[in-house]
Amino acid sequence: MNQDEKTRQDVNVSESPEDFLASLGKTLLEQDNIDTRLAEILSQHLLTTSPASDAVAKAKGAILQLASERANPPQPERDDG
Repeated sequence: MNQDEKTRQDVNVSESPEDFLASLGKTLLEQDNIDTRLAEILSQHLLTTSPASDAVAKAKGAILQLASERANPPQPERDDG
């Protein structure tokens, strides 16, 4: 049995696309060394069976917002007194 045949046997045929995508999103969030906020954005906007027509634009906006927050973290208030 070659690798392709084994892979096909390992796939749960009864799993719906919705279940697969939900499982993929959950698996991403449970992995070590994964950016959970980025994984949440991907799960929310792209890993769905019927993404919105502007899902890529929404995901891009959320990713840019996340990047902006990380590039410019709030500065602690200084007491000059």
